[in-house]
Amino acid sequence: MSFSNNDDFIRDLRYACRYKDSIKLNWLHNILNAGIHYFSANAACLSRIDNKELHNVECISEGSVPERFSGQVVPVSSTFCGITAGSEKAILAPDTQQHEKLAGHPAINLLPKGYWGVAIYFGGAVWGTLSFSRNTAEPRHNDAQDEDALVLMAGMLEMKLENEEYSAELEGARQSYSELSQRLEHLQFVDTLTELPSRRALFDYLHRELNQLIRRDGEGAVALVDIDFLRMTNEKYGHDEGDRILKGVASALRHAIRNYDYVARYSGEQFIVWLPDTLQSEVAKVCERMATHVNKCLLDGKPVTISVGYCAFRSDSEYPIPYARALDKLINMAHNALLEAKNQGRNCAVSASKKPITITSLTTEG
Repeated sequence: MSFSNNDDFIRDLRYACRYKDSIKLNWLHNILNAGIHYFSANAACLSRIDNKELHNVECISEGSVPERFSGQVVPVSSTFCGITAGSEKAILAPDTQQHEKLAGHPAINLLPKGYWGVAIYFGGAVWGTLSFSRNTAEPRHNDAQDEDALVLMAGMLEMKLENEEYSAELEGARQSYSELSQRLEHLQFVDTLTELPSRRALFDYLHRELNQLIRRDGEGAVALVDIDFLRMTNEKYGHDEGDRILKGVASALRHAIRNYDYVARYSGEQFIVWLPDTLQSEVAKVCERMATHVNKCLLDGKPVTISVGYCAFRSDSEYPIPYARALDKLINMAHNALLEAKNQGRNCAVSASKKPITITSLTTEG
């Protein structure tokens, strides 16, 4: 780690460490001020995450940022901190509107133009975030040093949590850390926009379900659902309207399927629907029901439509098979059927084959 061009930053941190037990000095303020000067930021904040709420433990600011907003509680989704908490690495965004992870935030135009953040850990779980922000987007060319600076300050705060449970705001936090960790883990399995299972949850579920279905010699299908012209909607009406359509379609699909079916968000405008114990002749009826429910979502007074590609299959093996390979091929065949649905003009459902695909044919090499 090298900060050869940032002697002031190192001096400030040394000062904070040396006098961290002094009653006359606010140790945390010294850390936050050191970061503000280092990043030429307007504001710095140490925040605690509890469920979907962000508690501002301590914040300081300069310039046109509100002078003090410590103690406020806001939704995690209204800030960049939720993204920071879920990232293994520090977030470095001199220009947030150009950052890979931050640019898609629904409130991007209301949030800072420059942002640097890192997750704070306590007891092996994410406790909160340390962040610095400024009102303007200005280029920086020292990402490695910026990341080192964030990690260094985060480490100092983590030690403070471990050793002294910093200040009265942190009292009682120890009892909630285990629950908080479980809640954050739960968020990894839920798509926050649509409130459907995430891609990660999807594959965990499908591997288990495919295994069980094969063991009982069942039939089923995987359907890949694509919202027609969603990208054009985003370009014409903006991402807020596109997000409204996504949430509406997700809700429609959830109400269209049966209790024992499963729907999850697969990618940007695509969803996967798992139909266990379903004959191929029944899949088309499910697709019609999904389309009917989705049509209730309106854009400019016109119904939203979907294209569907599906692959029906049946079990024909009593022996162990590579389930991951079978699942990948099922989804790939459903994807090819989806492309055919789009070629046919969209707003329709296409089957990958005339008869259900056998599991052994999916797992045979070649």
